[in-house]
Amino acid sequence: MDVIEGSGNFFPSGESSLTIGNFDGVHLGHRELLRRTVAHARDLRLKAVALTFTPHPVRFFTPRARFYEITSTGEKASRMEELGIDIMVVESFTGAIGGMGPEEFARTVVHERLRARFVTVGYDFTFGRNREGSPGMLRRIGGELGFEVDVVPPLLRGGTIVSSSRIRELLLSGRVREAEELLCRPYAVSGRVIPGAARGRKLGFPTANVEFVQDLLPLPGVYVVDASVGGVVHRGVANVGFNPTFGENSLAVEAHLLDFDGDLYGQEMTVRFRDRIRDERKFKSVEELVRQIGKDVAYARSTRLAS
Repeated sequence: MDVIEGSGNFFPSGESSLTIGNFDGVHLGHRELLRRTVAHARDLRLKAVALTFTPHPVRFFTPRARFYEITSTGEKASRMEELGIDIMVVESFTGAIGGMGPEEFARTVVHERLRARFVTVGYDFTFGRNREGSPGMLRRIGGELGFEVDVVPPLLRGGTIVSSSRIRELLLSGRVREAEELLCRPYAVSGRVIPGAARGRKLGFPTANVEFVQDLLPLPGVYVVDASVGGVVHRGVANVGFNPTFGENSLAVEAHLLDFDGDLYGQEMTVRFRDRIRDERKFKSVEELVRQIGKDVAYARSTRLAS
């Protein structure tokens, strides 16, 4: 799959089947948009194109807002490629794009630059200055310019619409198994393993301190995780939090890998959150902490989770 920075740098040899959105999380609802886009492309022998934006419009319009993105641009690209998208166009959400009216955006970006013949959008899609454009407006403009519009209805799970906002809420409340169902994969953070206080090894449970790069972490607590290092996946237990027993106040992700004995410093690790075991809490003694970690490890060993 090709990744192109800016619709102005898109030079297609033919027309496209296009979908537009932020695609944060590339969740179940997004997957339906992408599936239909690819299906239209294959039926009509077009390129399957996804247009997304950076930074997220929320960050652009309200830079001080407390906002967490679920996926990086790189992860979006990987997920879209898996689903059959041919080209991902990453549009810089600058004043030029953010200030375009709906008609101008549809004519300039969708029609002239991306040469859309078929456009697939969600039921709640908005576009143009002040989010004035709607799917109905896009369909009307498409009728004038010569492209069709497919509007995908909301996808429900458990009586709730699948959305990026819903997934953020689930993760921030520690409900990682429910988030996994909507994402079609476990939520993960990744980064380099860096030296820590080496307390875990002294307690009999050596941990890898992951220098994570993601904005979004699940609710502080202890989790069953699958940790990937060097292409090998290990079941483990991870603590997300501040180590209150030892009076630390910096947020950390520390993972203990079951049945692993080796040097992880400097290696890249991906930690996938599979299940929540308990809240983080302060223990009265180190001995009490060790006993509880033993219980956490036993739970992780006994828990059966879909691969």
